[in-house]
Amino acid sequence: MRWPIALLLLLHLPLAAQVQNWDPTPIRSSGGVRFHDDLDFFLNGYSKDDIKAMRKQVSTWRMSFDKMMRATIKDIQAYSEGGNMKPGMHDFTLDEVRTGEPYHLAAHPGKLRAFMFGSLTNPPARAQLPYWEKLRARYDTAQVELFVVYGRELHPGDRKKFGAYPPPATLEQKRSYAAEFAKLTTLPVLLDGMDDKVFTAYGRVPNGAYVINAKGQLIFRGTWADNRKIEHILDTVLGMAPGDPGVMEDR
Repeated sequence: MRWPIALLLLLHLPLAAQVQNWDPTPIRSSGGVRFHDDLDFFLNGYSKDDIKAMRKQVSTWRMSFDKMMRATIKDIQAYSEGGNMKPGMHDFTLDEVRTGEPYHLAAHPGKLRAFMFGSLTNPPARAQLPYWEKLRARYDTAQVELFVVYGRELHPGDRKKFGAYPPPATLEQKRSYAAEFAKLTTLPVLLDGMDDKVFTAYGRVPNGAYVINAKGQLIFRGTWADNRKIEHILDTVLGMAPGDPGVMEDR
C-alpha cells in the first residue's frame, strides 16, 4: 500500500458506508457469540464534513513526511491486516487520572466492558467522546462499563492545534496531558505508562476500540472507535435470551 498523503484523508465516503463495510451479524456457535472485527485501515465511518474538520486541526504535510507519523501509519496498516495483536483480552491495571484509583480489567467479571484508546492530540478520539458519553448514560453501570485508555499521542507537537503538546518525555508530563484530556469528557480516563504496554498489547492503534464480555473474553475489536458499532454490540449482548452464555469460542 502506498503511503497516504494524510492519515485523516484516507477515504472520503459518506456516513452510510459504515454499514456497508462492517457486518453487524453476531457470530453464534456452541460456545456463544462474538462479532466480526472491523479492521478497516480507512477512516470511512465519518462524513466528508467530519474529515474536513479533523484535517483543519493538523498539518497534512507533517502527516505525509514526519517519521513518527509514518511509523504510526505503518502500525495501523499492520493491525488492519490482522497483525500487531493476538486476539483476546489482555489484562491490565491502570490508574484513573482524576481519582488516582487503579482499575483492574479482569476484576470486573459479570460486566460488559467497552473501551477505546485516545489522546489529547487525537482528533478521531476527541470526536467520539460525546457519543461515548451518551452511550455510557444509556446503560446500567452494573452491567456495562465504558472508558478511555490514554495511550500514545497521535499528532504530538503539530503546529496547527497541538504545538503545545510535544511527545511527553516523562510520566508526569503524560499524566498532565491525560488530565487535560479528561476535562473534555465525563468518561473515566485510564493512564497507560510510558512503556505503552497496554497500547502495544492491543495492537498499537491510536483510536482502537474493544469490547470484553461478562466472562472476560474479547468479542470485538476495531481499528477506529465507532459508537454505533459499540452500541449495536452492547444492545445485542444485553438483549440475548436468559441462559444464553454469550461466550465466544477461542479464535
